[in-house]
Amino acid sequence: MARLNWSRIGLHVLFWAVYLPLNAALTCTVYRQPLEEAFWGMLAGEAFSLPIKMAFTYFVFYYIIPLYLERHKLTQLLLSILLGFMATMLAYRFVIVFVYNPVLEPDKTFLLFDGRGLLLTAFDIFITAAAASTIKLIRVHYKSRDFEQQLIREKLQSEINFLRAQTNPHFLFNTLNNLYVLARKKSDHTPDAILMLSKIMRFMLYDCRAPLISLTAEARVIQDYIELEKLRYNKRLTVTYESEMDQPDASIAPLLLLPFVENSFKHGAHSTTGKAAIHIRLQLKNNVLHFSVENTAEGDESRPNPNGEGIGLKNIRRQLDLIYPHQHKLHLTRANGWFRAELNVQLSEN
Repeated sequence: MARLNWSRIGLHVLFWAVYLPLNAALTCTVYRQPLEEAFWGMLAGEAFSLPIKMAFTYFVFYYIIPLYLERHKLTQLLLSILLGFMATMLAYRFVIVFVYNPVLEPDKTFLLFDGRGLLLTAFDIFITAAAASTIKLIRVHYKSRDFEQQLIREKLQSEINFLRAQTNPHFLFNTLNNLYVLARKKSDHTPDAILMLSKIMRFMLYDCRAPLISLTAEARVIQDYIELEKLRYNKRLTVTYESEMDQPDASIAPLLLLPFVENSFKHGAHSTTGKAAIHIRLQLKNNVLHFSVENTAEGDESRPNPNGEGIGLKNIRRQLDLIYPHQHKLHLTRANGWFRAELNVQLSEN
């Protein structure tokens, strides 16, 4: 059995409780009678007709409005409104003539089909249903808008989750290649590399489930990855890492920065035959993140992006567009044998 929505019931009761005295006061104005003398009599009269108007109002709520929202049942909609309105007017006049008149004003005579009475009845029913329906449609509109926004949020979150799901295997694939090289060399650093990889994968599997993590945690995994890569390249590679954060607990979407570092090793150090260098700088000031990665880049200087637009960079571009729309700037440049990726992100104050 469905549970009663007491909040919704309370709102309906409140509407009718406010409507009844307001309409009684309006009726006094229409009949040009002093409010202090005629109000209570008009209020009693309104109470007699209220069940009829309520029945028509809820008929509009639960039958007419759904037909209106379907759009393609125009004939049925118009016919239902006409028949419902006529039936309500007839019931309203019956209550006035055969219930209200004998009980409250037996000395007066009310005609069932009096022209002025029918006009006032039609006006009363229309105003009541229109006021209630306007409130109902406003609530439907905002509820539909909230539902639509919720669907958009869920769609965006699903896309973000998909992009992250792509990033993790891509990262694991590249790192396993590094372990393979160490294993082929029978390097004593292979166990250390496996342990570091295990630490990074634990971060990806558990910490990255949250929509936001601390910038300190993201910086820590970058440093772990640098140490892992340095085991492979030894003295051929020079890596500098600088970090300056005025608010270490600031939050950031996970795995936004690591792919830039990974790219610098894969397309910089790995693709360079001689000595290679990578410079990484992370700065947070006044909730603005400045992150830059520079790596040596051999080859044709006319190529704007020797690091390529692989899965990593494409995913990061898309995640930045989804998570930080109009709050980030990403620049990829190449000059004088260096490739530079520079990212600025306005982080949330929370």
